[in-house]
Amino acid sequence: MTAQHFSRRSLLPLVAALAALAAPAQAAAATYSMTSFSAASWGSSDATLGLNSGSIVEDFEDTALVAGLKIQVTHSSVGSYGPTATLPNSFDPFADPHGNAFSTYPCGTAACSSLWDGTHALLNTGNNQSAFYGNSNAWGDLEFSFTGGVTQVGFSLQQNEYAVDVHLNGSLFTTIPGGGGGRTGYFRIDSLTPITSMKLDGYYPDAWVVDHLAFPPAVPEPETYALMLAGLGLVGVAARRRAATVA
Repeated sequence: MTAQHFSRRSLLPLVAALAALAAPAQAAAATYSMTSFSAASWGSSDATLGLNSGSIVEDFEDTALVAGLKIQVTHSSVGSYGPTATLPNSFDPFADPHGNAFSTYPCGTAACSSLWDGTHALLNTGNNQSAFYGNSNAWGDLEFSFTGGVTQVGFSLQQNEYAVDVHLNGSLFTTIPGGGGGRTGYFRIDSLTPITSMKLDGYYPDAWVVDHLAFPPAVPEPETYALMLAGLGLVGVAARRRAATVA
């Protein structure tokens, strides 16, 4: 065996290992896709955003979340919560005692507010209330859990000065660049497989607001399909028996 031949054979395990490491990333890229809408599209209709016509929308107008959704906040010095279907507080950007970062910044009017709709939104703190802007530890990470899994998630993002990493089902999917303050835009994620969790992981001293979280009804579990098929089978058997009885 020549030295050259031996070298090529010895590289095969390394090549295989590298291919195995690359496979999950390639699979994730093929499974998920994200469509971004700039701040110029702020407040657009669900149809314009390409959201599922039967989407469930959480507008954060009160502390009770829509069915099938839970939220968790971690890494915030002003507390943490979740996973829970009930927020600790509702956040009104125009009642922020610390300033106007989420209400009228940077243009000085409500046309620049963090609100996609309504009068309340979701803030990345451990109590869903604002904090002293100089408190770099108050701002945490947001994680959304979807019971049963969903094939689409949409949300608006405002005020993130730094990049925000998006994790789906526990793995990093993509990064949303920093918006420099003010409105960043709306983001729609489509998936070929059920999304059971989405985590927005930002830079630790960075505050940001999410609104108009939209997702379609949960994907039925395989067991549900099996029960449906079994039920249809029983209906068919009963129908055939009735037909035979009549004959």
